[in-house]
Amino acid sequence: VQSGRMSSRTMFDGSSSSSASRYSRMTRFMSQTTDESPATTLSDERKAELESKIKDKGDVIRKMKDEGLSKDELAPHVAELLALKAELDPSSVPPPKKKKKQQQQKQKQPTAKASKQKQQTEDAESDYITPRAENYSKWYNDIIRVCSLAETSPVRGCMVIKPWGMSLWDRVRNDLDARIQDHGAENAYFPLLIPKSFLSKEAEHVDGFAKECAVVTHHRLTADPEGKGLIADPDAELEDPLIIRPTSETMIWNMFKKWIVSHRDLPLKVNQWANVMRWEMRTRPFLRTSEFLWQEGHTAHATAEGAIQDSKDMLDQYADMCEK
Repeated sequence: VQSGRMSSRTMFDGSSSSSASRYSRMTRFMSQTTDESPATTLSDERKAELESKIKDKGDVIRKMKDEGLSKDELAPHVAELLALKAELDPSSVPPPKKKKKQQQQKQKQPTAKASKQKQQTEDAESDYITPRAENYSKWYNDIIRVCSLAETSPVRGCMVIKPWGMSLWDRVRNDLDARIQDHGAENAYFPLLIPKSFLSKEAEHVDGFAKECAVVTHHRLTADPEGKGLIADPDAELEDPLIIRPTSETMIWNMFKKWIVSHRDLPLKVNQWANVMRWEMRTRPFLRTSEFLWQEGHTAHATAEGAIQDSKDMLDQYADMCEK
């Protein structure tokens, strides 16, 4: 069996607990200094000592700023400087900001989600293409967006293939379709819906994508008695649920049993161009989406050697098409 597939498939605002604790201790020190050690009682020697320390500490802080240290790293040094100033002159140090004001400032800062949405909007409106060597994944998405090949749809995991993108698929399909027909296969089309009982008979075959199957359980909708829109009609439940095709193999081979009566009907080669559904959790345009376009070829042969050789021949055709 041969198958081919193209799938779409921080600002420092006093909110730091450690900084707040240091600032609180400094405030208590200021209060004690104001009550117990007013500046007028300091000796000239102590005043000179404090002024010297204040100057040295100020120089240290300026140097640290020039080196690019963050405000959190500067906070303990600033607190120490303020404590020295408070001892020398308590009136020179402003009172601490109220917590309520700090919270209001924090609330005004944009959330990570809002920043991400803003960035996505800016990217969607930009014609800039990220260099491939810089970020391959972003380069890929930029090419699809800027060249208007496809975009996301209201259905989760599915995409809308736009005219430019569809024209690329048409070229691939036309080239490959000619190769397939030259190989002796004929095009056919099979139902989108497959009975669950068909897949149950091929448990090993389906095991690889059983968790990706979309299941139709009812054949009719009805108004919700509670007035909440539409619901699946409880009286319209299907006896044998239907699977939106993840592949048509079970359906095609069910038909092959009817079409192959004797060895004279072999080899039988059938190809189908269709869309399939596999419920993907993580998607990527044209590579991995829940719904994607593909072709699947199915053949029946009188001998195993004939089947193997036929598969190898078609693999060579796929490779040749990609190389050209």
